[in-house]
Amino acid sequence: MDSINRKDFFKKMGALGVVAVSGSALLTACGGGSDSGAKNDAAAPAAKADAAPKADADPCSDLSGLTDQEKQGRDALGYIAKSETEGQVCTNCNFWQEPTGDSPCGGCQLMKGPIHPDGWCKSWFEKKA
Repeated sequence: MDSINRKDFFKKMGALGVVAVSGSALLTACGGGSDSGAKNDAAAPAAKADAAPKADADPCSDLSGLTDQEKQGRDALGYIAKSETEGQVCTNCNFWQEPTGDSPCGGCQLMKGPIHPDGWCKSWFEKKA
């Protein structure tokens, strides 16, 4: 088993710090009243209609249910749907969450939204057996 070096450890902890800060900002922002819910409900049908063709091609790329902050959190972690790093994909990451139902998309403990099994992000950390 490979051990993690100090430099990689600090990189991963820095990425986790970004997620923590983003998460706390999200929680603070989510305390709004009914006005924000009404705005989101009114825009939801249009967003879902726009995302439907994309979801047919790749259901893991449908981000229509995410807020801008959640999308920024994914960007901050450098998430990509197809790993460019040999041997590192979401399914062998410690933060991977198995798909539920009929969806091929899993989840992640660090970010919201659908996660492609072949994806990758800066916080990839080897799943221990």
